[in-house]
Amino acid sequence: MYNPEDFDNDRHWYRSRGISFPDDVDSRDEKIHSFTPKPIRSHNKSGRKIMPTTKGPLNSNNPKAYPFPRLLTHLLPVFIIGCLCFSGCTVMKEAQHRREERLKKQRDDQYLMLAASKDEIVPIGEGSRTWGSAHYTITFAEDLKEDANFDEISERSIYADSALSYMESLYNEMNAVFGFQPEHKIHVTLHKIYRGTTSVATTTTQYKYERQGNTTLKSVTGIKMDFPIPMYEKPTTRVHELTHAFTNIYFLPTWFNEGIAVLMETEWGKAGLHKKFDSLETYLKRNMDGINDLEDWATHGGSSQLTQWRYRYAYTIVSELRKRYGPDFYIKVFRLMDADQLHNKLPSKMSTSFLVYYLSQAAGTDLTPFFTDLAFKVQKLTKAEIIQNIQQMNR
Repeated sequence: MYNPEDFDNDRHWYRSRGISFPDDVDSRDEKIHSFTPKPIRSHNKSGRKIMPTTKGPLNSNNPKAYPFPRLLTHLLPVFIIGCLCFSGCTVMKEAQHRREERLKKQRDDQYLMLAASKDEIVPIGEGSRTWGSAHYTITFAEDLKEDANFDEISERSIYADSALSYMESLYNEMNAVFGFQPEHKIHVTLHKIYRGTTSVATTTTQYKYERQGNTTLKSVTGIKMDFPIPMYEKPTTRVHELTHAFTNIYFLPTWFNEGIAVLMETEWGKAGLHKKFDSLETYLKRNMDGINDLEDWATHGGSSQLTQWRYRYAYTIVSELRKRYGPDFYIKVFRLMDADQLHNKLPSKMSTSFLVYYLSQAAGTDLTPFFTDLAFKVQKLTKAEIIQNIQQMNR
């Protein structure tokens, strides 16, 4: 028989653990039915304290008892395994990302330009000293053959492949930013020591001169560069000097020539040492005549404080103009120069006023006031006036 006291005891034990309990129990088959909860009592009708019991339908062997705890017991291992799998996947993704970033940095440090060229690289001539690509050749001078790092053909071949790949990548960037397309290959020679030092690199542009009436015309026949190997292996120097192979043929003012080289080494080569000024007006320097000191810059190089200012200020101007007039601004400038070929008629470097004429044509607005505000000694010129000045200089 089912004892009512047992019912009360069981109900109290059940509810004291926060579990709902049916109000009506069939003592014959112990089936659980729906119920309306009643207040929980701590004592039975006799006044005796109710103690927990395991009799009746709440026996732990009853498969219908405690459905939620049993379900939780089954789901908990699945949940834990899922968390571990998710955490493991996240860790693996993070590790893969770090690896990719590390490899990218190694590639950037090696090539500087973000994509290595796929141009074919082949040995040239006998002696295994020269290799060539579409737009460059690279030659190992005799003194490098005595170096332990280059005394084997295989060592020179591997180095040439990497160097030419980088230079072809630079060629592509120079063409994309400035539109440069030299007609002749650029010949690079690497030395252990060059001109008695490891700190001098030179770019030589070879010309052919022809006389046409009162004007002497120059045409480029070759471009040659010489590097001591320690300088070539410095990313900043490498991209800076290789840029001059493209700009020297235009007889640009020194400040503009150097500004372009610093732009390339900094914004495309990822290796610049010269940072832009945040204000052209604030950091302007003038010479004793009150003219922008960039006008006195005759040759590049040097490490004085003034020279470092010149590199930074020239780079700031070149970058500012490109920012104002668009990424194809300098492509337009050099296309205009190539179309007129007036720079090839100059007996020496062009003046800033000559340059400003082409900058203004490409910008679609007169840039003379821009340079006047920066204390350059410039005047607005027409093409007819430029031609007349060239004729006077060539008499």
